[in-house]
Amino acid sequence: MSEVKGANVTKYDAGGSGDNYIADGYIKSVEKIWYDSYAIGTTALTTADTIIIARIPPNKKIMDVQVCYPALTTEGTGTGSTLAVGVTGDLDKFVDDVEIGVATGTIDTKNLTAARMDNSDGMAYLTTGSTNTAIILSFGRKATLTTSCTIKTIVRYT
Repeated sequence: MSEVKGANVTKYDAGGSGDNYIADGYIKSVEKIWYDSYAIGTTALTTADTIIIARIPPNKKIMDVQVCYPALTTEGTGTGSTLAVGVTGDLDKFVDDVEIGVATGTIDTKNLTAARMDNSDGMAYLTTGSTNTAIILSFGRKATLTTSCTIKTIVRYT
């Protein structure tokens, strides 16, 4: 069995300078965490609704996104609703249309389900500009019917 190395391990072992420079945020960086929650009140969320779950400063790399939610009941029959997390102009940059609910049924608000970053294009996404980047949670396909529950989110960045 041979030993192989990742791209940054190779650069680090070679001295980490010159042509082997390792960009800031990839090693020896301090991870920051933006934790937030959104309580769905008496009004259910529709496919037109979005929730801003974080505002990340410029020049930061998004390393992971997590969304914890109860099973959300959605309108109609058949497939349920979907959840996505992204940025303006690319609403599924980090989490891409994860099934979040059932068409009808009982809601279990105590047992949470988690969705994590599942879009490789979002890994180490660099925020740009001179203002904070809004990280947006949106719903697709069908409106939710669930009220009185809480969605919890974590955005990790360096």
